[in-house]
Amino acid sequence: MHDTITRPGTTLLLGAPPRMSITATAERTIVAVTGELDLAVTDRLAARLVDELDLAPRALVIDLTQLAFCSARGLGVVLDAVAAARVRQIPVAVLAEGREVVRPVQALGLEDVLPLYRTLADAEEHHDQ
Repeated sequence: MHDTITRPGTTLLLGAPPRMSITATAERTIVAVTGELDLAVTDRLAARLVDELDLAPRALVIDLTQLAFCSARGLGVVLDAVAAARVRQIPVAVLAEGREVVRPVQALGLEDVLPLYRTLADAEEHHDQ
């Protein structure tokens, strides 16, 4: 898997094309995954999410809008990160609009523990209420 890490003043591209990118600003950290969130990617995503939560961002956004596939383990990694963020009182939002993520969340009745937002603006609007 290839990663892109962007921090204020620094961009690191580790391989190409990226399948996971991390963008950290003063307001939030966005972890975006593209392509397939399968067994080959889940351990690395889990480690990245733990690393980002350890940095205590003001908010965490997990962007899954560009996924072509999401395994059950991938969904579990996202659920674990959401739970860890909540324990640390870090606001967290998961962006997803494709059936690869939305259908399993709905089928498993996880909407209450894993609310999904179509866009970052939707998530921000919800958290401002």
